[in-house]
Amino acid sequence: MIIYDDFITDLDLLDKISNDKDFWTPGYQWYDGWWNDPVQNLRHDLIKQIWGDMSPHRGIDALGFEHWVGEFSEESEYFEMLGNEWSLKLHFDKDEEYWQKNKKVIGPKIGTVFYPCREVDEVEGGMLYYWDQYDDTKLTEEGFITEPTQQPEIIRPKFNRLIIFDASKLHGVSRVLKGNRRAIAINLWDQKPLEFSNGY
Repeated sequence: MIIYDDFITDLDLLDKISNDKDFWTPGYQWYDGWWNDPVQNLRHDLIKQIWGDMSPHRGIDALGFEHWVGEFSEESEYFEMLGNEWSLKLHFDKDEEYWQKNKKVIGPKIGTVFYPCREVDEVEGGMLYYWDQYDDTKLTEEGFITEPTQQPEIIRPKFNRLIIFDASKLHGVSRVLKGNRRAIAINLWDQKPLEFSNGY
């Protein structure tokens, strides 16, 4: 896991993102990358800033980017798992359609979480929990998550913080107790997930 604080230097871009309704529209989207498809919106702009030529974390070739946003508050639904409460329950990022058909995890090359909104500094809870040694081979035969033996890395949300990690390993977000936690997740893939492979 790599953490960059104060990552984006163009703070005007972050202010635009905070107030842009299209940016915060729920749902998974795919971007073929600026080398194939010109930047068309703020999400594309942010992806290019994170992974483009000016990025301090280069060298990861990818076919494209899966991206989506998450917003959790103290009023959001939460889940109880393994003796804890979660706004985003424990999971592996994977090709969901492939999983449904084959019960096999095919994960992205790398995952990204970014916090573009200043209000996130006021959040209580909403921590990212991450187990870098827990992959799908540790699931039960029925596909259930078992109690990890390893202690997790726990990272609090922070304005303009970028987290880069292996999203195919177990992770989740603890319950938000106060405030509004908004983030964007960006996964880099070397093959399109099935959801996007039919001309999305």
